[in-house]
Amino acid sequence: MGRRCRIFSRSSTLKNQIYNVIKPYLLLLPFCLGVFLGADDQTKVVTILPQIMIDFEIPITSLDTASWLIVIYLIGYTAVMPFTGRLSDKFGFRNLFIISLIIFLIGSVLTALSPEISKIFHREPNVNWILATRFIQSIGGGALVPISIAAAGFLVPRNKLPIAYGLIGASAEAGAVFGPLVGGALTEFLSWEWAFWINLPPTILIIIAVIIWIPKSTFRDLKIDYLGSIIFFLFIATLSLACAQITKSNELLIIFAVISFATLIGGIFLYKASKEFIIPKQIIKNKLFMLANLTHFFIGITLIIAIITVPVMAETILGASPLEAGLRLLRLTIALSIGAFLGGVLTQRLGARIPLILGFVLIAIGFYFMFGWDLKLADPSMTIHLAISGLGFGLCISPITDTAMKEIKDSDRGSASALLTVSRMLGMTIGLSSLTAWGTTRFAKFTSGLEGFSLDPIAQKKMTDASLNAGLDVFQEFFLIGLLVTLVAVPLSLAITLKKNKGDR
Repeated sequence: MGRRCRIFSRSSTLKNQIYNVIKPYLLLLPFCLGVFLGADDQTKVVTILPQIMIDFEIPITSLDTASWLIVIYLIGYTAVMPFTGRLSDKFGFRNLFIISLIIFLIGSVLTALSPEISKIFHREPNVNWILATRFIQSIGGGALVPISIAAAGFLVPRNKLPIAYGLIGASAEAGAVFGPLVGGALTEFLSWEWAFWINLPPTILIIIAVIIWIPKSTFRDLKIDYLGSIIFFLFIATLSLACAQITKSNELLIIFAVISFATLIGGIFLYKASKEFIIPKQIIKNKLFMLANLTHFFIGITLIIAIITVPVMAETILGASPLEAGLRLLRLTIALSIGAFLGGVLTQRLGARIPLILGFVLIAIGFYFMFGWDLKLADPSMTIHLAISGLGFGLCISPITDTAMKEIKDSDRGSASALLTVSRMLGMTIGLSSLTAWGTTRFAKFTSGLEGFSLDPIAQKKMTDASLNAGLDVFQEFFLIGLLVTLVAVPLSLAITLKKNKGDR
Protein backbone atom coordinates (compact mmCIF):
# COMPACT_ATOMS: atom_id res chain seq x y z
CA MET A 1 0.00 0.00 0.00
CA GLY A 2 2.82 2.38 0.90
CA ARG A 3 4.59 1.61 -2.38
CA ARG A 4 1.41 2.41 -4.36
CA CYS A 5 1.09 5.73 -2.54
CA ARG A 6 4.70 6.62 -3.35
CA ILE A 7 4.16 5.74 -7.03
CA PHE A 8 0.95 7.77 -7.10
CA SER A 9 2.73 10.65 -5.37
CA ARG A 10 5.60 10.59 -7.87
CA SER A 11 3.14 10.45 -10.78
CA SER A 12 1.18 13.39 -9.35
CA THR A 13 4.41 15.35 -8.84
CA LEU A 14 5.50 14.64 -12.42
CA LYS A 15 2.14 15.82 -13.76
CA ASN A 16 2.41 19.02 -11.72
CA GLN A 17 5.92 19.63 -13.02
CA ILE A 18 4.81 19.13 -16.63
CA TYR A 19 1.82 21.43 -16.08
CA ASN A 20 4.00 24.13 -14.52
CA VAL A 21 6.31 23.96 -17.55
CA ILE A 22 3.56 24.28 -20.15
CA LYS A 23 1.23 26.59 -18.18
CA PRO A 24 2.90 29.86 -19.33
CA TYR A 25 2.62 28.76 -22.97
CA LEU A 26 -1.04 27.80 -22.48
CA LEU A 27 -1.71 31.28 -21.12
CA LEU A 28 0.13 32.69 -24.14
CA LEU A 29 -2.01 30.66 -26.58
CA PRO A 30 -4.92 33.17 -26.88
CA PHE A 31 -2.43 35.92 -27.66
CA CYS A 32 -0.76 33.81 -30.36
CA LEU A 33 -4.15 33.05 -31.91
CA GLY A 34 -5.04 36.75 -31.89
CA VAL A 35 -1.74 37.63 -33.54
CA PHE A 36 -2.38 34.93 -36.16
CA LEU A 37 -5.80 36.41 -37.01
CA GLY A 38 -4.49 39.96 -37.30
CA ALA A 39 -1.59 38.93 -39.51
CA ASP A 40 -3.80 36.62 -41.58
CA ASP A 41 -5.82 39.62 -42.76
CA GLN A 42 -2.69 41.43 -43.95
CA THR A 43 -2.35 39.11 -46.92
CA LYS A 44 -5.75 37.43 -47.19
CA VAL A 45 -6.64 39.98 -49.85
CA VAL A 46 -3.85 38.78 -52.17
CA THR A 47 -5.84 35.83 -53.54
CA ILE A 48 -9.29 37.44 -53.33
CA LEU A 49 -8.17 40.69 -54.97
CA PRO A 50 -9.37 39.72 -58.50
CA GLN A 51 -12.91 39.06 -57.19
CA ILE A 52 -12.96 42.30 -55.20
CA MET A 53 -11.83 44.17 -58.32
CA ILE A 54 -14.77 42.67 -60.22
CA ASP A 55 -17.33 43.57 -57.53
CA PHE A 56 -16.02 47.13 -57.18
CA GLU A 57 -15.48 47.51 -60.95
CA ILE A 58 -11.75 48.20 -60.72
CA PRO A 59 -10.13 47.70 -64.17
CA ILE A 60 -6.96 45.61 -64.52
CA THR A 61 -5.12 48.77 -65.59
CA SER A 62 -5.74 50.16 -62.08
CA LEU A 63 -3.92 47.38 -60.22
CA ASP A 64 -2.01 50.00 -58.21
CA THR A 65 -5.38 51.25 -56.88
CA ALA A 66 -6.47 47.74 -55.96
CA SER A 67 -3.17 47.08 -54.16
CA TRP A 68 -4.17 49.70 -51.59
CA LEU A 69 -6.50 47.11 -50.09
CA ILE A 70 -3.28 45.56 -48.78
CA VAL A 71 -1.26 48.75 -48.28
CA ILE A 72 -3.99 50.55 -46.28
CA TYR A 73 -4.10 47.63 -43.85
CA LEU A 74 -0.32 47.67 -43.46
CA ILE A 75 -0.33 51.44 -42.84
CA GLY A 76 -2.96 51.26 -40.10
CA TYR A 77 -1.46 48.04 -38.72
CA THR A 78 1.94 49.71 -38.40
CA ALA A 79 1.07 53.28 -37.42
CA VAL A 80 -1.10 52.34 -34.44
CA MET A 81 1.51 50.13 -32.75
CA PRO A 82 3.55 52.67 -30.71
CA PHE A 83 0.39 54.28 -29.40
CA THR A 84 -1.27 51.02 -28.37
CA GLY A 85 2.03 49.73 -27.02
CA ARG A 86 2.25 52.65 -24.64
CA LEU A 87 -1.43 52.30 -23.75
CA SER A 88 -0.78 48.68 -22.77
CA ASP A 89 2.06 49.86 -20.50
CA LYS A 90 -0.41 52.20 -18.79
CA PHE A 91 -3.69 50.26 -18.73
CA GLY A 92 -2.40 46.67 -18.90
CA PHE A 93 -1.95 44.19 -21.74
CA ARG A 94 -5.15 42.23 -20.92
CA ASN A 95 -7.49 45.21 -21.27
CA LEU A 96 -5.89 46.54 -24.46
CA PHE A 97 -5.83 43.11 -26.06
CA ILE A 98 -9.59 42.68 -25.57
CA ILE A 99 -10.34 46.19 -26.90
CA SER A 100 -8.12 45.58 -29.94
CA LEU A 101 -9.91 42.30 -30.72
CA ILE A 102 -13.29 44.06 -30.55
CA ILE A 103 -12.10 46.76 -33.00
CA PHE A 104 -10.74 44.05 -35.30
CA LEU A 105 -14.06 42.20 -35.15
CA ILE A 106 -16.05 45.35 -36.02
CA GLY A 107 -13.70 46.07 -38.93
CA SER A 108 -14.12 42.50 -40.23
CA VAL A 109 -17.93 42.78 -40.21
CA LEU A 110 -17.86 46.15 -41.97
CA THR A 111 -15.43 44.86 -44.62
CA ALA A 112 -17.68 41.89 -45.35
CA LEU A 113 -20.64 44.28 -45.68
CA SER A 114 -18.73 46.94 -47.68
CA PRO A 115 -20.34 46.13 -51.09
CA GLU A 116 -23.83 46.59 -49.60
CA ILE A 117 -22.77 49.72 -47.68
CA SER A 118 -21.31 51.16 -50.88
CA LYS A 119 -24.58 50.55 -52.78
CA ILE A 120 -26.58 52.37 -50.11
CA PHE A 121 -24.64 55.63 -50.55
CA HIS A 122 -23.61 55.34 -54.23
CA ARG A 123 -25.28 54.18 -57.40
CA GLU A 124 -22.05 52.49 -58.45
CA PRO A 125 -19.57 50.48 -56.35
CA ASN A 126 -17.07 52.69 -54.55
CA VAL A 127 -13.75 51.19 -53.50
CA ASN A 128 -13.25 53.88 -50.84
CA TRP A 129 -15.72 52.09 -48.57
CA ILE A 130 -13.78 48.85 -48.40
CA LEU A 131 -10.54 50.83 -47.97
CA ALA A 132 -12.09 52.60 -44.96
CA THR A 133 -13.32 49.37 -43.36
CA ARG A 134 -9.96 47.69 -43.95
CA PHE A 135 -8.33 50.59 -42.13
CA ILE A 136 -10.63 50.10 -39.11
CA GLN A 137 -9.74 46.42 -39.15
CA SER A 138 -6.03 47.22 -39.23
CA ILE A 139 -6.20 49.42 -36.11
CA GLY A 140 -7.37 46.45 -34.07
CA GLY A 141 -5.04 43.97 -35.78
CA GLY A 142 -1.96 46.15 -35.46
CA ALA A 143 -2.22 46.40 -31.70
CA LEU A 144 -2.20 42.63 -31.14
CA VAL A 145 1.49 41.90 -31.84
CA PRO A 146 3.18 44.40 -29.47
CA ILE A 147 0.63 43.69 -26.72
CA SER A 148 1.31 39.95 -27.04
CA ILE A 149 5.09 40.43 -26.84
CA ALA A 150 4.59 42.59 -23.75
CA ALA A 151 2.26 39.95 -22.27
CA ALA A 152 4.94 37.28 -22.74
CA GLY A 153 7.24 39.26 -20.45
CA PHE A 154 4.69 38.88 -17.64
CA LEU A 155 3.33 35.39 -18.33
CA VAL A 156 6.52 33.47 -19.23
CA PRO A 157 9.68 33.03 -17.09
CA ARG A 158 12.54 35.19 -18.33
CA ASN A 159 14.76 32.23 -19.25
CA LYS A 160 11.95 30.85 -21.46
CA LEU A 161 11.24 34.11 -23.29
CA PRO A 162 13.17 33.23 -26.49
CA ILE A 163 10.76 30.33 -27.10
CA ALA A 164 7.78 32.58 -26.31
CA TYR A 165 9.02 35.20 -28.77
CA GLY A 166 9.48 32.46 -31.35
CA LEU A 167 5.90 31.28 -30.88
CA ILE A 168 4.48 34.81 -31.21
CA GLY A 169 6.66 35.51 -34.23
CA ALA A 170 5.68 32.22 -35.81
CA SER A 171 2.01 33.07 -35.25
CA ALA A 172 2.43 36.44 -36.97
CA GLU A 173 4.37 35.08 -39.94
CA ALA A 174 2.20 31.97 -40.29
CA GLY A 175 -0.92 34.14 -40.27
CA ALA A 176 0.53 36.37 -42.99
CA VAL A 177 1.35 33.37 -45.17
CA PHE A 178 -1.84 31.39 -44.45
CA GLY A 179 -3.87 34.46 -45.45
CA PRO A 180 -3.71 33.83 -49.22
CA LEU A 181 -4.61 30.16 -48.67
CA VAL A 182 -7.66 30.97 -46.52
CA GLY A 183 -8.77 33.75 -48.86
CA GLY A 184 -8.33 31.57 -51.94
CA ALA A 185 -10.23 28.60 -50.50
CA LEU A 186 -13.20 30.65 -49.26
CA THR A 187 -13.41 32.62 -52.51
CA GLU A 188 -13.34 29.45 -54.58
CA PHE A 189 -16.05 27.62 -52.61
CA LEU A 190 -18.13 30.53 -51.24
CA SER A 191 -17.39 34.22 -51.89
CA TRP A 192 -14.69 36.70 -50.91
CA GLU A 193 -16.90 38.22 -48.18
CA TRP A 194 -16.59 34.98 -46.22
CA ALA A 195 -12.86 35.62 -45.88
CA PHE A 196 -13.89 38.31 -43.38
CA TRP A 197 -17.02 36.69 -41.89
CA ILE A 198 -14.82 33.77 -40.83
CA ASN A 199 -12.96 36.06 -38.39
CA LEU A 200 -15.98 36.33 -36.08
CA PRO A 201 -16.10 32.91 -34.30
CA PRO A 202 -12.37 32.69 -33.41
CA THR A 203 -12.21 36.35 -32.35
CA ILE A 204 -15.16 35.91 -29.97
CA LEU A 205 -13.65 32.70 -28.54
CA ILE A 206 -10.29 34.40 -27.96
CA ILE A 207 -11.98 37.30 -26.12
CA ILE A 208 -13.80 34.82 -23.87
CA ALA A 209 -10.57 32.89 -23.21
CA VAL A 210 -8.68 36.05 -22.25
CA ILE A 211 -11.47 37.18 -19.91
CA ILE A 212 -11.61 33.79 -18.17
CA TRP A 213 -7.96 32.72 -17.93
CA ILE A 214 -5.71 35.79 -18.11
CA PRO A 215 -5.24 37.63 -14.77
CA LYS A 216 -6.37 41.23 -14.63
CA SER A 217 -3.74 43.82 -15.50
CA THR A 218 -2.46 46.50 -13.17
CA PHE A 219 -2.67 50.18 -14.07
CA ARG A 220 0.49 52.32 -14.12
CA ASP A 221 0.84 56.06 -13.73
CA LEU A 222 2.33 56.79 -17.15
CA LYS A 223 1.79 59.76 -19.46
CA ILE A 224 0.72 59.20 -23.07
CA ASP A 225 2.21 61.35 -25.83
CA TYR A 226 -0.87 61.94 -27.99
CA LEU A 227 0.76 64.59 -30.18
CA GLY A 228 3.70 62.28 -30.86
CA SER A 229 1.25 59.51 -31.79
CA ILE A 230 -0.42 61.74 -34.39
CA ILE A 231 2.94 62.82 -35.83
CA PHE A 232 4.12 59.21 -36.04
CA PHE A 233 0.92 58.16 -37.80
CA LEU A 234 1.23 60.97 -40.37
CA PHE A 235 4.89 60.07 -40.96
CA ILE A 236 4.13 56.39 -41.62
CA ALA A 237 1.11 57.12 -43.83
CA THR A 238 2.73 59.80 -45.99
CA LEU A 239 6.00 57.88 -46.32
CA SER A 240 4.08 54.85 -47.60
CA LEU A 241 2.02 57.01 -49.97
CA ALA A 242 5.20 58.65 -51.29
CA CYS A 243 6.77 55.23 -51.94
CA ALA A 244 3.70 54.21 -53.93
CA GLN A 245 4.24 57.23 -56.22
CA ILE A 246 8.01 56.84 -56.49
CA THR A 247 8.09 55.80 -60.17
CA LYS A 248 5.54 58.39 -61.32
CA SER A 249 7.40 61.60 -60.43
CA ASN A 250 4.14 63.55 -60.09
CA GLU A 251 2.88 66.23 -57.73
CA LEU A 252 1.53 63.63 -55.29
CA LEU A 253 5.03 62.26 -54.77
CA ILE A 254 6.28 65.75 -53.89
CA ILE A 255 3.34 66.46 -51.55
CA PHE A 256 3.62 63.18 -49.64
CA ALA A 257 7.42 63.40 -49.47
CA VAL A 258 7.28 66.95 -48.09
CA ILE A 259 4.67 66.04 -45.46
CA SER A 260 6.64 62.94 -44.49
CA PHE A 261 9.86 64.94 -44.09
CA ALA A 262 8.04 67.68 -42.15
CA THR A 263 6.53 65.17 -39.71
CA LEU A 264 9.95 63.55 -39.27
CA ILE A 265 11.49 66.93 -38.36
CA GLY A 266 8.52 67.67 -36.11
CA GLY A 267 8.95 64.32 -34.37
CA ILE A 268 12.67 64.95 -33.77
CA PHE A 269 11.92 68.41 -32.36
CA LEU A 270 9.18 67.00 -30.10
CA TYR A 271 11.53 64.26 -28.90
CA LYS A 272 14.17 66.80 -27.86
CA ALA A 273 11.75 69.33 -26.38
CA SER A 274 9.44 67.10 -24.33
CA LYS A 275 10.00 64.96 -21.26
CA GLU A 276 7.59 62.29 -22.46
CA PHE A 277 7.67 60.86 -25.98
CA ILE A 278 5.52 58.27 -27.73
CA ILE A 279 8.47 55.88 -27.29
CA PRO A 280 10.36 56.15 -23.95
CA LYS A 281 13.66 57.95 -24.52
CA GLN A 282 15.74 55.32 -22.74
CA ILE A 283 14.61 52.79 -25.36
CA ILE A 284 15.61 55.00 -28.29
CA LYS A 285 19.03 55.61 -26.70
CA ASN A 286 19.68 51.85 -26.52
CA LYS A 287 21.98 51.27 -29.53
CA LEU A 288 21.57 47.50 -29.48
CA PHE A 289 17.79 47.86 -29.52
CA MET A 290 17.89 50.30 -32.44
CA LEU A 291 20.24 48.03 -34.44
CA ALA A 292 17.80 45.17 -33.87
CA ASN A 293 15.01 47.41 -35.19
CA LEU A 294 16.99 48.18 -38.34
CA THR A 295 17.59 44.48 -38.88
CA HIS A 296 13.87 43.84 -38.42
CA PHE A 297 13.13 46.53 -41.01
CA PHE A 298 15.08 44.62 -43.65
CA ILE A 299 13.38 41.38 -42.60
CA GLY A 300 10.05 43.09 -43.31
CA ILE A 301 11.09 44.08 -46.83
CA THR A 302 12.30 40.59 -47.75
CA LEU A 303 9.29 38.87 -46.16
CA ILE A 304 6.71 40.94 -48.04
CA ILE A 305 8.55 40.21 -51.31
CA ALA A 306 8.22 36.47 -50.67
CA ILE A 307 4.64 36.30 -49.40
CA ILE A 308 3.24 38.61 -52.09
CA THR A 309 5.27 37.62 -55.14
CA VAL A 310 4.88 33.84 -54.82
CA PRO A 311 1.02 33.67 -54.96
CA VAL A 312 0.64 36.57 -57.40
CA MET A 313 3.19 34.98 -59.75
CA ALA A 314 1.37 31.64 -59.46
CA GLU A 315 -2.00 33.16 -60.39
CA THR A 316 -0.92 35.59 -63.10
CA ILE A 317 1.68 33.77 -65.20
CA LEU A 318 1.68 30.15 -64.00
CA GLY A 319 -2.08 29.63 -64.36
CA ALA A 320 -2.82 28.61 -60.77
CA SER A 321 -6.20 29.13 -59.08
CA PRO A 322 -6.46 31.25 -55.90
CA LEU A 323 -6.50 28.07 -53.81
CA GLU A 324 -3.51 26.59 -55.64
CA ALA A 325 -1.57 29.84 -55.18
CA GLY A 326 -2.23 29.74 -51.44
CA LEU A 327 -1.20 26.07 -51.27
CA ARG A 328 2.11 26.87 -52.96
CA LEU A 329 2.87 29.46 -50.32
CA LEU A 330 1.95 26.94 -47.63
CA ARG A 331 5.37 25.34 -48.15
CA LEU A 332 7.00 28.51 -46.88
CA THR A 333 4.57 28.77 -43.96
CA ILE A 334 5.26 25.29 -42.62
CA ALA A 335 9.01 25.77 -42.84
CA LEU A 336 8.72 29.21 -41.21
CA SER A 337 6.81 27.79 -38.24
CA ILE A 338 9.38 25.04 -37.78
CA GLY A 339 12.20 27.59 -38.08
CA ALA A 340 10.59 29.90 -35.51
CA PHE A 341 10.44 27.12 -32.92
CA LEU A 342 14.00 25.97 -33.70
CA GLY A 343 15.18 29.59 -33.54
CA GLY A 344 13.72 29.95 -30.06
CA VAL A 345 15.38 26.75 -28.83
CA LEU A 346 18.75 27.61 -30.42
CA THR A 347 18.66 31.17 -29.04
CA GLN A 348 17.94 29.87 -25.56
CA ARG A 349 20.79 27.34 -25.70
CA LEU A 350 23.43 28.96 -27.95
CA GLY A 351 22.62 32.66 -27.92
CA ALA A 352 21.37 34.83 -30.79
CA ARG A 353 24.38 34.80 -33.13
CA ILE A 354 24.23 31.33 -34.69
CA PRO A 355 20.46 31.13 -35.44
CA LEU A 356 20.34 34.72 -36.72
CA ILE A 357 23.27 34.41 -39.14
CA LEU A 358 22.10 30.97 -40.26
CA GLY A 359 18.64 32.42 -40.86
CA PHE A 360 19.91 35.20 -43.12
CA VAL A 361 22.11 32.75 -45.06
CA LEU A 362 19.11 30.51 -45.74
CA ILE A 363 16.93 33.48 -46.79
CA ALA A 364 19.63 34.57 -49.26
CA ILE A 365 19.97 31.05 -50.68
CA GLY A 366 16.19 30.79 -51.06
CA PHE A 367 15.93 34.09 -52.94
CA TYR A 368 18.86 33.08 -55.17
CA PHE A 369 17.00 29.93 -56.21
CA MET A 370 13.70 31.81 -56.68
CA PHE A 371 15.48 34.35 -58.88
CA GLY A 372 16.04 31.45 -61.28
CA TRP A 373 12.35 30.44 -61.47
CA ASP A 374 10.84 30.21 -64.96
CA LEU A 375 7.52 29.33 -66.59
CA LYS A 376 8.34 25.61 -66.28
CA LEU A 377 8.62 25.76 -62.48
CA ALA A 378 7.57 22.52 -60.79
CA ASP A 379 8.14 20.37 -57.72
CA PRO A 380 10.30 19.30 -55.98
CA SER A 381 12.40 22.41 -56.80
CA MET A 382 9.68 24.89 -55.81
CA THR A 383 9.03 23.20 -52.47
CA ILE A 384 12.74 23.03 -51.62
CA HIS A 385 13.33 26.69 -52.49
CA LEU A 386 10.31 27.92 -50.49
CA ALA A 387 11.20 25.68 -47.54
CA ILE A 388 14.74 27.07 -47.41
CA SER A 389 13.44 30.66 -47.35
CA GLY A 390 10.73 29.89 -44.80
CA LEU A 391 13.17 28.14 -42.48
CA GLY A 392 15.48 31.16 -42.70
CA PHE A 393 12.71 33.65 -41.89
CA GLY A 394 11.63 31.54 -38.93
CA LEU A 395 15.13 31.22 -37.49
CA CYS A 396 15.51 35.02 -37.40
CA ILE A 397 12.41 35.77 -35.31
CA SER A 398 13.50 34.82 -31.80
CA PRO A 399 17.14 36.01 -31.84
CA ILE A 400 16.17 39.50 -33.05
CA THR A 401 13.36 39.85 -30.49
CA ASP A 402 15.37 38.39 -27.61
CA THR A 403 18.39 40.58 -28.35
CA ALA A 404 16.25 43.71 -28.58
CA MET A 405 14.19 43.08 -25.43
CA LYS A 406 16.92 41.92 -22.99
CA GLU A 407 17.61 45.31 -21.42
CA ILE A 408 14.03 46.64 -21.54
CA LYS A 409 12.28 47.36 -18.23
CA ASP A 410 8.91 45.75 -17.53
CA SER A 411 7.20 49.16 -17.57
CA ASP A 412 8.47 49.79 -21.12
CA ARG A 413 7.87 46.37 -22.67
CA GLY A 414 4.71 47.42 -24.51
CA SER A 415 6.40 50.41 -26.13
CA ALA A 416 9.59 48.49 -26.96
CA SER A 417 7.78 45.54 -28.52
CA ALA A 418 5.59 47.98 -30.48
CA LEU A 419 8.60 49.78 -31.96
CA LEU A 420 10.30 46.48 -32.78
CA THR A 421 7.19 45.26 -34.60
CA VAL A 422 6.75 48.63 -36.31
CA SER A 423 10.24 48.28 -37.79
CA ARG A 424 9.32 45.06 -39.55
CA MET A 425 5.89 46.32 -40.59
CA LEU A 426 7.38 49.55 -41.90
CA GLY A 427 9.71 47.46 -44.03
CA MET A 428 6.73 45.48 -45.29
CA THR A 429 4.65 48.60 -46.00
CA ILE A 430 7.40 50.49 -47.80
CA GLY A 431 8.50 47.33 -49.57
CA LEU A 432 5.00 46.55 -50.84
CA SER A 433 4.12 50.08 -51.99
CA SER A 434 7.52 50.50 -53.69
CA LEU A 435 7.41 47.10 -55.38
CA THR A 436 3.87 47.69 -56.63
CA ALA A 437 4.90 50.98 -58.21
CA TRP A 438 8.13 49.47 -59.56
CA GLY A 439 6.40 46.37 -60.95
CA THR A 440 3.64 48.35 -62.67
CA THR A 441 6.17 50.63 -64.36
CA ARG A 442 8.51 47.79 -65.39
CA PHE A 443 5.68 45.67 -66.81
CA ALA A 444 4.39 48.65 -68.81
CA LYS A 445 7.90 49.17 -70.19
CA PHE A 446 8.35 45.51 -71.14
CA THR A 447 4.96 45.39 -72.93
CA SER A 448 4.96 48.89 -74.44
CA GLY A 449 5.58 47.59 -77.96
CA LEU A 450 2.80 45.00 -77.96
CA GLU A 451 -0.53 45.34 -79.73
CA GLY A 452 -3.68 45.00 -77.66
CA PHE A 453 -5.39 42.26 -79.68
CA SER A 454 -5.05 40.39 -82.97
CA LEU A 455 -7.40 38.13 -84.93
CA ASP A 456 -4.41 36.15 -86.13
CA PRO A 457 -3.98 33.19 -83.69
CA ILE A 458 -0.24 33.07 -84.24
CA ALA A 459 0.18 36.79 -83.60
CA GLN A 460 -2.08 36.58 -80.55
CA LYS A 461 -0.02 33.68 -79.16
CA LYS A 462 3.16 35.70 -79.63
CA MET A 463 1.63 38.61 -77.70
CA THR A 464 0.49 36.28 -74.90
CA ASP A 465 3.94 34.70 -74.67
CA ALA A 466 5.57 38.14 -74.64
CA SER A 467 3.26 39.26 -71.81
CA LEU A 468 4.03 36.14 -69.79
CA ASN A 469 7.76 36.63 -70.26
CA ALA A 470 7.44 40.29 -69.29
CA GLY A 471 5.64 39.25 -66.10
CA LEU A 472 8.33 36.65 -65.40
CA ASP A 473 11.04 39.32 -65.80
CA VAL A 474 9.27 41.54 -63.26
CA PHE A 475 8.89 38.75 -60.71
CA GLN A 476 12.52 37.70 -61.16
CA GLU A 477 13.54 41.29 -60.44
CA PHE A 478 11.48 41.16 -57.23
CA PHE A 479 13.36 38.07 -56.07
CA LEU A 480 16.69 39.69 -56.98
CA ILE A 481 15.78 42.72 -54.88
CA GLY A 482 14.96 40.35 -52.01
CA LEU A 483 18.38 38.74 -52.33
CA LEU A 484 20.20 42.10 -52.36
CA VAL A 485 18.28 43.41 -49.34
CA THR A 486 19.10 40.21 -47.44
CA LEU A 487 22.80 40.61 -48.17
CA VAL A 488 22.67 44.21 -46.92
CA ALA A 489 21.16 42.99 -43.63
CA VAL A 490 23.83 40.34 -42.95
CA PRO A 491 26.39 42.84 -41.49
CA LEU A 492 23.65 44.17 -39.19
CA SER A 493 22.97 40.66 -37.88
CA LEU A 494 26.68 40.37 -37.10
CA ALA A 495 26.69 43.75 -35.36
CA ILE A 496 23.78 43.05 -33.00
CA THR A 497 25.07 39.60 -32.05
CA LEU A 498 28.65 40.77 -31.44
CA LYS A 499 27.52 43.55 -29.10
CA LYS A 500 27.34 42.51 -25.47
CA ASN A 501 24.48 43.47 -23.20
CA LYS A 502 23.51 42.87 -19.60
CA GLY A 503 21.45 39.83 -20.42
CA ASP A 504 24.16 37.92 -22.22
CA ARG A 505 25.48 34.74 -20.75
